[in-house]
Amino acid sequence: MTLLNRRQLALLALSQPLVQPLAAWAQDTTDLSTALEQPDGAEALAWVQARTAEARQLITGLPDYTRRYEETLSAVSARDSNIQFVRPHRGHLYNFYSTAGQPSGVWRRTTLEEYRKERPYWQVLIDLDKLGQQEGRAWTFASYVLSPNGERALVYLSPGGADRTEMREFDLPSRQFVAAGFRLPLAKQWADWYGDDEVLVATESAGGALSRSGYPLTIRRWRRGSALAEAPELVRGEAADMSMSIDTLDPKDGRPAAALVGRRLSFFQNRYQLLQGDTLSPLLDLPLDATTWLSEGWLVLWLRSDFDDGTARHAAGSVLATPIATATQPQRRFHVLLSTASRQRLIRWERVRDGFAIAWSDNLQPRLLYLRWTGETFEPREVTLPDTGVVGIRADRSDQNDLVWLTTQAPLVPQTFGLMDVAEPKPWAPLKRQATFFDAAGLKAQRLEARSADGTLIPYTVIAPAALATDGHAPTLLYGYGGFGIALELDYQRMPGINWLRYGGVYVLAHIRGGGEFGSSWYEAAKGARRQAAFDDFIAVAEDLVRRGITRPRRLGIYGASNGGALVSAVLVQRPELFGAAVARVPLTDMLEFTRFTAGPSWIEEYGDPAVAADRAVLARWSPLQNLKSARDGAAYPPTLFIGNRNDDRVHPSHARKMVARMRALGHAQAWLYEETSGGHLGRATPQLLATREALLHTFLMGMLQRKADEPAA
Repeated sequence: MTLLNRRQLALLALSQPLVQPLAAWAQDTTDLSTALEQPDGAEALAWVQARTAEARQLITGLPDYTRRYEETLSAVSARDSNIQFVRPHRGHLYNFYSTAGQPSGVWRRTTLEEYRKERPYWQVLIDLDKLGQQEGRAWTFASYVLSPNGERALVYLSPGGADRTEMREFDLPSRQFVAAGFRLPLAKQWADWYGDDEVLVATESAGGALSRSGYPLTIRRWRRGSALAEAPELVRGEAADMSMSIDTLDPKDGRPAAALVGRRLSFFQNRYQLLQGDTLSPLLDLPLDATTWLSEGWLVLWLRSDFDDGTARHAAGSVLATPIATATQPQRRFHVLLSTASRQRLIRWERVRDGFAIAWSDNLQPRLLYLRWTGETFEPREVTLPDTGVVGIRADRSDQNDLVWLTTQAPLVPQTFGLMDVAEPKPWAPLKRQATFFDAAGLKAQRLEARSADGTLIPYTVIAPAALATDGHAPTLLYGYGGFGIALELDYQRMPGINWLRYGGVYVLAHIRGGGEFGSSWYEAAKGARRQAAFDDFIAVAEDLVRRGITRPRRLGIYGASNGGALVSAVLVQRPELFGAAVARVPLTDMLEFTRFTAGPSWIEEYGDPAVAADRAVLARWSPLQNLKSARDGAAYPPTLFIGNRNDDRVHPSHARKMVARMRALGHAQAWLYEETSGGHLGRATPQLLATREALLHTFLMGMLQRKADEPAA
């Protein structure tokens, strides 16, 4: 029998059901960290599998786990209860759909005439379950790009939902993959059609360089029938860049194809060039942080910072358009499509036949604007919307018209979906309605505000019984994200409704800074060195819920995923006495080492760079892993579940693993890890996977909050 080394002994100790503090962590942190940083390492897996089994045994033994799982699976698989959202192209409407019986799903299409029927006929293009059986691999449908003529598609398949995909060309009339077509092996990559027989592709294949974030740094122009290695290199990024960007415009009415190709310098900064036919021209003096697109004769910009175009100064948040024909010229003219004020933001813009349709938000209330091009200027007109919490639009590009596909919903109101003519508005009659998945009778969604540490008023939305007693008894779940300028929308709360509201809980959405609810200034207020503002906002909402008597700390749970997982982990460490339970899914926890893993370097613009002394000092003040304290020193953390994913190639699974290991090493036994093995970062590979996770996290939170409420006061 061989002697076990220190790391093996530590991992063996960790595999026991109730782990005692790990002396090994204090003695040799590097060894333990290294082991847990290997996603499929034998030592790490022994520990991870034991922790996952332990968490699953705990949670499935709590009340209502099975009911939650079954009702969630039924909801996400319901054939006639969920809207089958479509994307139009060349007279067809495309959709991807999965059920419990077909968990990998089918990619299919229909016509508008069929779609108007209660039960339309769908032509199945790819059955992912059958494909997986034939090839012996569990494929997840990632995305697709249709050719200009609508005859072919570039289809992206992912192993288990990871960000890495395999690209294959697919022939739509024959419903077969093209044997000698465009094809790329597994990688982080993307491509777009440049006409019907060429693609612009960013990939590591054929010797393509990779950024330190793991993304391709070259764009090639690949013609049908040639080898990728022979494809001319169009653009090459520099070592410090994050990745490359491609946005193509189909040829039309004798006009050649066009493309916007760019070096993505960081998460939000791009340096673009315009490709028209065979001519590649730089776009002069555009702000690096503007998001830029091509659309039917126009170059469109959304500004993150103020921009002086030489004739006028445009404020951050504005949407501008200039004709592609003059976009590379110094004297181009920019037209203002949308100018936002405080607490306003862009939701989405779409090109329609006679101009643009723009969905935007004014103090969290959705608005819709139609801008008709007169030949000289854009004439704006407000379009009346149904009373709703949020809207989404997508242009009907299957024909030349002013139609948009409109989606409406609110926290307690299921989705509706249908066509709206923005040029000739009339009472809207949606084509499809989502079923009601939980009983909203007696519930109301109410917007409140909390005052953060610096005095800023932070809005939050409470979904609760209208007659809720303010005695602090209600089990309350507070959800937040607060990063990357992503807004927390007031959409239909199907999953919380099924798994939380139905069981008497109160659900709260915190619209904290760092998100995009109120435009770029709201985001910038909690970016980088100002990150603590997002945590202070979330804490302020929690304190306000207690102050109002909606809940009390023992009955208050928190949940967040990805950047929201970092949020939950940080506030858990900063204010543990304020919460009764927590769940952090695919979280970032080790902010002093996050750039060492997967896509970590791409988030330096968001968080700061731990290799830079000033940034590292800021990160060290809030990095959850490094700020944990020992139970021996009086620290006490509420029951916490960390959910990781082994095939997550965006946020490394070691963040969740090391957080649990560290908490237990410091004497906090109520830290659990559940690690999924498929689904990638988003965790939506199959309905079963989604149902399992939703049931686990909500059962854990409700069980822990109810248990804490029954314990005597300290």
